[in-house]
Amino acid sequence: MSFRDQAYLTWSYGKAQFFVGAVYNVFCTWLLKTAFSYSFFVDAFILKAIVSALTYYLTKQFQNRDAIFFYINLGLSRRKLQLSVVLIDYLTLAILFTTLLLLNG
Repeated sequence: MSFRDQAYLTWSYGKAQFFVGAVYNVFCTWLLKTAFSYSFFVDAFILKAIVSALTYYLTKQFQNRDAIFFYINLGLSRRKLQLSVVLIDYLTLAILFTTLLLLNG
């Protein structure tokens, strides 16, 4: 399976989490841009953990229980897919914050 196929399957598995994470990331970046504070970095990552856990719980509750077998039959485990979704989400937030920190000085 190519990297492109795995990226597409990760996207199709975690669309809801990517969307909620993107909204949170943009909101936190905008809030940090308007009122810059170094303590907000820590608070944003702590709230990110809570929002990610809540989003994971809700998507797991409302997900079609037979849909996961599609990914399992392709050789992808639920843990691996979820880990890649969470890592991409946190790395996006870290890149946005780093960029903002470099621009604000």
